[in-house]
Amino acid sequence: MASQPPSGYRWGLRAVIALQCLLIFAFVYQGLSAPGPFGPRLPAVQGDTLWLESHGALHQFDANGRRLQQIPLSELKISDGPTSLQFTQAQVFWVHDDSRVHRCDLQQRQCLPVELAGLDSRRSYRWVRVSDDESEIIVSDASHHRVLVYRRDAVTARYTLARTETEGLRFPNQTLQVGPSMWVANTNRHEILQLHTGPDGKAARQPHTITYPDLRPGRSFPFAMAQDPRGQLWVLVAGPNMQNADLLIMNPQLRPERVIPLAPKQDPNAITLFQQHMLLTDMSNFLVRRLDLYGRVLGPFGDASFQAELEAARNQAQWSRRLPTLLMSSIGVLLLVALWLAWKAGELRQLRGTAWRADPAATAAEDEDDDTAPTGPSAAPTVTATTTAPALERGQVTMVKALPGSTRTRRRMLLVTDAVVLLAIGALVYWAWPQFYQHDCAPGKACAPWMPYAFATLALLPLIPSIAVRRRLKALESIRIGTDGEQVQARVGKKHYQAPADQVTCTRQQLLIGLGTVPLRLNGQALFDEEALRHNIINRLPQMHMADSPWHPGWLVHYWKRGGWRGRAIVIGMGALCGLWLGLMLR
Repeated sequence: MASQPPSGYRWGLRAVIALQCLLIFAFVYQGLSAPGPFGPRLPAVQGDTLWLESHGALHQFDANGRRLQQIPLSELKISDGPTSLQFTQAQVFWVHDDSRVHRCDLQQRQCLPVELAGLDSRRSYRWVRVSDDESEIIVSDASHHRVLVYRRDAVTARYTLARTETEGLRFPNQTLQVGPSMWVANTNRHEILQLHTGPDGKAARQPHTITYPDLRPGRSFPFAMAQDPRGQLWVLVAGPNMQNADLLIMNPQLRPERVIPLAPKQDPNAITLFQQHMLLTDMSNFLVRRLDLYGRVLGPFGDASFQAELEAARNQAQWSRRLPTLLMSSIGVLLLVALWLAWKAGELRQLRGTAWRADPAATAAEDEDDDTAPTGPSAAPTVTATTTAPALERGQVTMVKALPGSTRTRRRMLLVTDAVVLLAIGALVYWAWPQFYQHDCAPGKACAPWMPYAFATLALLPLIPSIAVRRRLKALESIRIGTDGEQVQARVGKKHYQAPADQVTCTRQQLLIGLGTVPLRLNGQALFDEEALRHNIINRLPQMHMADSPWHPGWLVHYWKRGGWRGRAIVIGMGALCGLWLGLMLR
């Protein structure tokens, strides 16, 4: 007989599964191709103009906030996540990008890396400051807890490492040159550190702790600062997650004086002095705040076209943040639809397999239909070709073996799944590895060097059960079941099970022998020649207990009635755990 075409429910199920695959692909693609920061950041003053980076481009403004030009970062071969920006000439700026310091020429639209000894190539946040004549480069290497000072050789024009400051530093960020002293935002030491270098080359240290009662709880991590013409220091002080910073003003003696509230939801990330105003870029809220030197908040900086672009970038960022939730919600809804379609199409029943023995009521109904069938000459004769298996004598031993290669497809799918999981683990380790040296594991304490390796090892642990499952699937192909009509024996791998037939339970998926389990099917997929299994094993054992429900696995009843005291202990223990869980949930 020709096979029936799939029903409408089956076609709908296939369409839903295909749509789920597309959504999962979109979720992965969105995560891999998500752009970097959208909002304004990295302000840099050049003469009477201000430069900053926002939504993938460099923007130049005049003193009135009118945008003069816009240069996409892609034209300069710069990524969308540089960590430092400074101009030394009208057409020359320095930037830290892709773990290297670059000198860029705007006229030629070219950025060339500068070779600096001692800087590794791993992902890291660094603040770079260059002298006006480009003879000195100061790099705050935050993840290595040091400040590196490079000077240019007058003959070779190459930069060599002049000195390294490490004592007392913990994730140093922005630096300022104030007279002969260098000020460092010593972030995880919660202080502004003054370094005075003497004639002998040794630096005298004078820390100024960031403590003030008006700072919000947890705000004790200074990371950016700017000095106004009166000598006051304006400092951005963040919380442990380096977000939602407060603005603290310190007097010329670096004593905290007051905190300036900016907005209910403020998240400034940089500060600079420009045309007698303090400008604070807020990447999360997509604006550049402008304050006078008395701390009064003025209107936002930038012209109408720039504000419109910021609003568009804000909407894009909001949708980017919502997209994973929308995708996961859509996948969840489609999963429920797929379950309903699978139920209507009969796929869920097929997962449990068909009954091993025919339903007596259905057999009786078929016999009645045969008795009432027409017998006249007009009735077409029905010829049924059946092959009657020879009867088995009592005491004769019969045995069945699992089909070779019956789990091959499942093992191959498991290998594909392992490959996908391994890629996901690799991406997770690649993202998390820098966190161990870019953050403290405890206040003022670095993470131990072995911790990233331990994390990578723990991330690989999910593959161990997969290896065990693959070995288990391979062992299923060696299953043997035998009976003499009274006893049932089975071997699964190296395990042997034996029990009288009246103490064995047969479900649609497995044989339950004592506390052992002998699989007969894997989610409806046959492991044996089922006709041979019925004839040689199941039909020979009328005294064997049958659990033919397509939904109930039958093992609880088997453990309680035929599992001995250990089976009853398992059932009681599981009942106690379920009761404890319900009690905790209902408290």
